[in-house]
Amino acid sequence: MAYTILTESIFQWPGMGFLFMDAVTRVDAPLISAYLIVVGLIFVVTNTLVDVVYSMVNPRVRIPGYSS
Repeated sequence: MAYTILTESIFQWPGMGFLFMDAVTRVDAPLISAYLIVVGLIFVVTNTLVDVVYSMVNPRVRIPGYSS
């Protein structure tokens, strides 16, 4: 998500990066907050899924309270 603004500006694709930059320009605080929450949620969910899959693939790694 960090490079969406760069990618969208190079390829002229409308998306979340342009939406975020437009919200910053218009000082649209609710939209900026929603964007940051969505990006943070994507980050947390992705890292959690990677940790769970890694613990299944590598039996030496254990997640406390999780049994596979």
